[in-house]
Amino acid sequence: MKNDIAIIILAHHNPEQLSLLINHLKTSFTVYVQIDKKSKINISELPKDINVNYYKDIEVYWGDFSLVKNMHDVLLKAYLNKHSHYLFISGDDLPIKSNQNIINFLNKNKNSIYMYANPLPIATWGFNQGFDRLDRYWYMKIKSRNLVKALNRILLYTQRILLIKRKRFPVNYFAGSQWINLTNESVQIIFEFLEKNPQYLKKLKHSRATDEIWVQTIIMNSSLKSQVVNTDLRYIDWETGPEFPRVLNELDEEKLLSASALFARKFNYSKNKAFIKSLLKNLK
Repeated sequence: MKNDIAIIILAHHNPEQLSLLINHLKTSFTVYVQIDKKSKINISELPKDINVNYYKDIEVYWGDFSLVKNMHDVLLKAYLNKHSHYLFISGDDLPIKSNQNIINFLNKNKNSIYMYANPLPIATWGFNQGFDRLDRYWYMKIKSRNLVKALNRILLYTQRILLIKRKRFPVNYFAGSQWINLTNESVQIIFEFLEKNPQYLKKLKHSRATDEIWVQTIIMNSSLKSQVVNTDLRYIDWETGPEFPRVLNELDEEKLLSASALFARKFNYSKNKAFIKSLLKNLK
């Protein structure tokens, strides 16, 4: 049976936590789980249900165009089933509202698209305030994040010295995070745009971290721009540390339960099993 709201989970590790998340969501939503092909997660060991769909066909690398392809492919699979809403979360996320409250919120705001969507340049973004992500050539298919960062700083510096600059697809660019909350109408707009403009995604190959750009740019250059609410409905602590973003635990419970967001990230089930189980059990 198809549920009206699709939750799309992008996952690559922590199968215990992922299973807990899926079991919690599958009673109320259709769940699409896109697992990094490199991951050691065994799909056969994850929860089985008519409302849960698994895919493990794309190798994903941090900052690479494969992140865009990963989002694109699973979104297309979900869109073929025509849901009212499509929410992207990671396998490290948890809801901080009950399933029913999430449904009620989306039904009440059925035409709103919730995502950060700010015009480039963005002063707080490095690499020429975001434009170098699009304008330079990047090689991101490396498992080590430290190595890929070091290599690409050299590549970037070399391209600047040699005045190597790519030509962008001609559109005004917007950016935010990949944790987006879309309506069926907005997803239709995305795929209609891509069908008419195949060069758009081709231009993003060899880019850096454009998973935070590709959807925002399409929607903000469409007739649906006025329906965008500039928030991703996520509670994320980028300030207190010691990790950035902070790995949330029982010390954050009061903030989580009083937040207006629908989901929060990040959590670590291996370190906070009791807290995570209690949090999900007591959602209102």
